[in-house]
Amino acid sequence: MEDQKDNQMSPNYVPEEFRVPYDIIELPSQGILYKNKKSSVKVEYLTAMDESILTSPNIIANNRVVEVLLERKIKDLGFDPSELIEGDRLAILVFLRVTGFGEEYTQMVFNDDTNQWEEGVVNLSELKQKKLEVTPDGDGCFDYILPQSNKKIKFKFLTNKEEKEVEDLDEQQMKRSNSDISNKSLLTMERQIMSLDGEKDKLKISQTLRNLKIMDTRSLKKYISDIEPGLDLSTTARTQGGGSVSTFLKFNRSFFWPEL
Repeated sequence: MEDQKDNQMSPNYVPEEFRVPYDIIELPSQGILYKNKKSSVKVEYLTAMDESILTSPNIIANNRVVEVLLERKIKDLGFDPSELIEGDRLAILVFLRVTGFGEEYTQMVFNDDTNQWEEGVVNLSELKQKKLEVTPDGDGCFDYILPQSNKKIKFKFLTNKEEKEVEDLDEQQMKRSNSDISNKSLLTMERQIMSLDGEKDKLKISQTLRNLKIMDTRSLKKYISDIEPGLDLSTTARTQGGGSVSTFLKFNRSFFWPEL
């Protein structure tokens, strides 16, 4: 009885009936890339209180729904959710979507049998995690040798915060040059590559990277995509006619607004 009284007197005590239920989510990266090495995280279920986020015009207009949800729902990460790599964020978002709105997700798919686009239903609970199977070095970097130039690359996976910085920089450059040509792919590689043949100076890396043959850069991008942890988004969709169509999970506004 005394322990119960002490708990009730604690400023952090929350009565059982007011506690939001949660689950423990295993991160595809297994925490290997983070300083705290946290391989799993406590994530609260979506509740009626979160409806205000999903329906807030200002948050929606600023494309901040995902960021606000993660800030509210992740409870013991130990660092800002924007420091998560994209694959780990995606695993958490799919958990929130499945537990909040159900496992069925409708998207348009191309049916080869009918040769037309139609609605298909994807079962989100069937998505498989893609674990990190390549061991990084002590700095969280990975090695790769370019197939044509034989240059040695050390690269890292970008966090969501870094990816957003790349997008902002790309938009700024397009505005300054009054051009519709995006350099996002190149800017992303410049941010990912930490050394090129031992060279760590970012300006020199950028100059070398811009002159690499396209076979080298494509090979690097494919390798990064192949080993990056996350979710395998290749899936099947059930069509209205009862058939099955191979597809790739697409994210649009209906992901957290299934009524749209």
